[in-house]
Amino acid sequence: MLKTLSIQNLATIESIAINLERGFNVLTGETGAGKSIIIGGLELALGGRASSDDIRADENIAVVEASFAPPFPDAVISSLKEIQIELGDEDELTIRREIIRSGKNRCFINNQMAGVADLKHLGEMLVDLHGQHEHQSLFHTSAHRTALDAFAGHEKLLDKYRAIWSKAAALRRRRNELEESSRDFEKRLDFLNYQIAEIEKINPLPGELASLENEEKRLAHAETLARLAAESYSFLYEGADYEQPSIISLLHEVAHRVGEICAVESNLANLSPTLEEIRVQLEDMAYTLRDYAGKIQADPQRLDDVTHRLETIRRLIRKHGGSEESLFQEWETISAQLNKMNFDETERRKIEEKLADELKNLSEAAERLRQSRLKAADKMRKEIQTLLRNLAMEKARFDIQISPIETPDSNGQDAVEFLLAANPGLGAAPLRKVASGGELSRVMLAIKSVMAGRDAIPTLVFDEIDAGISGEVSRHVGKMMETLSESHQILCITHHAAIAARAGHHIAVRKALRRGKTFTELCALEGEERLKELAHMMGGKDIQAALLLARQLMQ
Repeated sequence: MLKTLSIQNLATIESIAINLERGFNVLTGETGAGKSIIIGGLELALGGRASSDDIRADENIAVVEASFAPPFPDAVISSLKEIQIELGDEDELTIRREIIRSGKNRCFINNQMAGVADLKHLGEMLVDLHGQHEHQSLFHTSAHRTALDAFAGHEKLLDKYRAIWSKAAALRRRRNELEESSRDFEKRLDFLNYQIAEIEKINPLPGELASLENEEKRLAHAETLARLAAESYSFLYEGADYEQPSIISLLHEVAHRVGEICAVESNLANLSPTLEEIRVQLEDMAYTLRDYAGKIQADPQRLDDVTHRLETIRRLIRKHGGSEESLFQEWETISAQLNKMNFDETERRKIEEKLADELKNLSEAAERLRQSRLKAADKMRKEIQTLLRNLAMEKARFDIQISPIETPDSNGQDAVEFLLAANPGLGAAPLRKVASGGELSRVMLAIKSVMAGRDAIPTLVFDEIDAGISGEVSRHVGKMMETLSESHQILCITHHAAIAARAGHHIAVRKALRRGKTFTELCALEGEERLKELAHMMGGKDIQAALLLARQLMQ
């Protein structure tokens, strides 16, 4: 609920602080005393339009601050968390706005800098303001559907619809993602298939490029390699000719002579094993060269095949990154993309089938919700119509229009709008277009009354609700507000004593002249002071009779 409202330097207000109570609070006072300025200050605190012209003359800054006491609606707690403000169960919520003559504007929520939009969003969940000001839920058709749903009490139907809506929305998002990624699907698929077919036709193997390059060199120099190997074998094992012995036979001679040296010089004894090891290695080398010379031979056809294969692989490498490594990476990437595209296409078809089923379920849930709304709308309309007759609007016709919505949302497939024909012979039209401030406040009072404890907004403000009504009707208004104050905090500006008498907390707004300037002042009234205020509101020359009537109203 709204606990305190502080206003500084706004129009005729220099500095006031209003302490409000739970239940029914009323503001009374002469025309021009500043009652509407107080409501305007509250509207500013709740994100309403501001102007530097509203600042009190000779001042540079106006400040309005509204403090709210717990408990708060769940939606308020959630919205505060979104802007990183945490509230404990017993913590108050303070909204402050500073209007500076230079045109700057500063907003705070619990001393944390905020935007006007944040104030406005919170304000719409904390206070419903009705009368000549614009901050009222009846001006938002989205609130009409919320009000009807609250009256109907069909939370289970709504929850089931929303659950199906969430599933369908998730499927739509995934389908759209797949469709976006598959744009030009056939063209992309053809290109990838062409690329993969080209690579798989050649089917290069890891390390094949180096192997082929070596083979190409060997085949290109086969005759030379065979000759050199044969000659090398001959030098090692057979000797170049009869006059020149082989290296190995010479090594035998060396070994024989070294053996004789070692027999005398024991410190050279390790030379013989070394020579033997060298002889064995040279023999192995000779046999290897002999075998190599016997195997290698020129093969022009194989050389052509190897050269062609090399050029084919090199051309493929140039197209896919310029290296053998990049080729195999690209091959792997293309294969993965093809697999994903095929998988996505399969998934998309499955999603289409699931989405069709969910949309059918959603349509059925929406129809059940619509039927419940139609039934509740008829009942709500009749109850509101009855209350309007007691509020001097007996000729008005209230209606609730339910029609298909162009873009269904998570709350259903229906648009709900409250309509009013204020006078006979006129067609019903949206409330804002046909109702005056006083009429609109009375319509809202009727709506809030039939909804009673179902409405989540804790504080209701009524300004000019008594415009154009008689004393008898004002008693009905007062009684309805008193009943409504059992489930909501009510703040009402009124000129009718019959309404003011029903309030549990009465504040008088006075206009004072000091130092040649006009000031707005407040006074909480109790006892005889309150009786005098009620008597004054009723007017007349017989003060005693007015006081007697005031006592009767209070009783």
